[in-house]
Amino acid sequence: MSIATRTGDAGTTGLMYNRRVSKCHPRVRHTAAWMNWNAALGLARATAEQDFVRGHLLAIQNDLVVLMGELATLAEDLPRYVKDGFKLVTPQMTVKLDELVNLIESQNVSSKAGRRQGRR
Repeated sequence: MSIATRTGDAGTTGLMYNRRVSKCHPRVRHTAAWMNWNAALGLARATAEQDFVRGHLLAIQNDLVVLMGELATLAEDLPRYVKDGFKLVTPQMTVKLDELVNLIESQNVSSKAGRRQGRR
């Protein structure tokens, strides 16, 4: 099976439930941006030495998959999406991320690059 489907040759791309939108649609641009973030987090997780970091990065990646799935689903298809067993983004996901940021910041963690530049 080829990864070149040629279904986007007319300037559209597929979403969930056989929906098509322009490749320039904001939904597509945002999904691509989050896919790039998810890939960067995957690389960070693969090279992380601490279980704490790997575990939290995996949790964030899982939440990003939920976000990307929702972005790939038009509003009128969301009831079907949920019925099919997919999750939607919840306020609790943001709360979890805020709590993690607060935990990290409470430990006065700084990057090596920041120390080289005289930042603390």
